[in-house]
Amino acid sequence: MHYNCNSAGYYIRCYLITDKLYLKVIKKGFYNMVPRSSYTKKRLVESLLKLMKKGKRFDDISIQDIVEEGGFSRMAYYRNFKTKADILRYHFDVITEDFIKETNTDFYKMPFEEYLTSVFTYLFNNRELSKILLETRLFDYVKEQFDLKLIKTAHTEEERIRFIYFAGGLFNIYYHWLLSDGKQTPQEIAKIVAAYVPRP
Repeated sequence: MHYNCNSAGYYIRCYLITDKLYLKVIKKGFYNMVPRSSYTKKRLVESLLKLMKKGKRFDDISIQDIVEEGGFSRMAYYRNFKTKADILRYHFDVITEDFIKETNTDFYKMPFEEYLTSVFTYLFNNRELSKILLETRLFDYVKEQFDLKLIKTAHTEEERIRFIYFAGGLFNIYYHWLLSDGKQTPQEIAKIVAAYVPRP
């Protein structure tokens, strides 16, 4: 069973598959099958970030602003998030999880400096989100999740302790790098860290 609709330049067909509603999202000839909740969350994230890029302060953005920007109802918003901060937390969780999945298998295979370069390149590419989290007093959440997601990849207690040490140092380097507006390149930061910080 399916039905069609259009939303903000997207052509959407909804399918009921094994009792779960999926959306076939089509834009410019490309399509992807995604769970409805994931699609809605992604669009709400986009709406909030668009508003902030337009110069609106996070504290001044209302739920109504977000749903109007994305073309959603307030009901759709509250089905997925309780607060505006939840949107930023969700977005950070998604991109961090993707990054760890991509790099975790390469941790011991890659030269340490090369691995660190990939880490700092990722952080550099997402610095605008980090600045928003810093401005909205949610940066502690970044550290908390950064620790949890890295440490849970450890296989032994010894490895877990090494990862705690490594994650704490890495986070603090990133924090001060962010405050300096990323004056050094990811490659420069990685070279310094690799020279003075032991590999966990």
